Amino acid sequence: MPLLKFNRFKIFYQVYGKGPLLILHHGFGSEGQDWNRTGWIEALEPHATVLTFDAVGHGKSTLSHNTEDHEIEKRAEVVNVLADDLGAAKFGFFGFSLGGRTGFELAASSPERITMLIVGGMHLLPPCSERERIERRVRILRSGRAKSVEKPTPNRPANDPLSLAAANEALLRWQGAEQRLANHSAPTLLFCGDRDMYFDNAKETAKTMNFSFTALPNTDHYSSFGASKLAVNTVKEFVRQNLK
Repeated sequence: MPLLKFNRFKIFYQVYGKGPLLILHHGFGSEGQDWNRTGWIEALEPHATVLTFDAVGHGKSTLSHNTEDHEIEKRAEVVNVLADDLGAAKFGFFGFSLGGRTGFELAASSPERITMLIVGGMHLLPPCSERERIERRVRILRSGRAKSVEKPTPNRPANDPLSLAAANEALLRWQGAEQRLANHSAPTLLFCGDRDMYFDNAKETAKTMNFSFTALPNTDHYSSFGASKLAVNTVKEFVRQNLK
């Protein structure tokens, strides 16, 4: 697995396929290999050079307990450096959940680099309405009671609760992208399960910003990433038509 060293971070990534660069950013508590396990790589690599990676605080990459290292702006910076490492001035981006917030940040801060944007299970608003839920999750992660995230499986390493706690705290610092997308003109697709807590805001984001939107019937947040053939087929066709 290739390794990118950037400032004090070590970022592990994988590259598949051939064609225009498409960078994939997983969700909270996940890792780069999850794109492979759920069928996304098989669907996308015929149409793109697909780069997956373990975000800071996840998988084999740097497990920082410093909240600042997990800020959405820092995550977007890592994505740009990964593109630089592959020699790509422009790239497509597909982010799910946490990765979706990173995608909106990229569209706001680096619109000249984004040729196509796909966001699954997320909207562009700041997470202030989720403060109580996020703060409760941070308390659990810091309490030593989150034993389930510490258990490795044959397919993936254990998560580090304190890294995940810092990642959650960093979410509350993000101001969203609603007022910062004036220069974003790349083709954009949002998809979200209709049983996902983010569904209404994702649908409203697409309507307000004139983005394409696909609703996934009878689908919750995690199933829209791991078990939705409609999501995979919709994204594959969008990439085929729009990734340049």
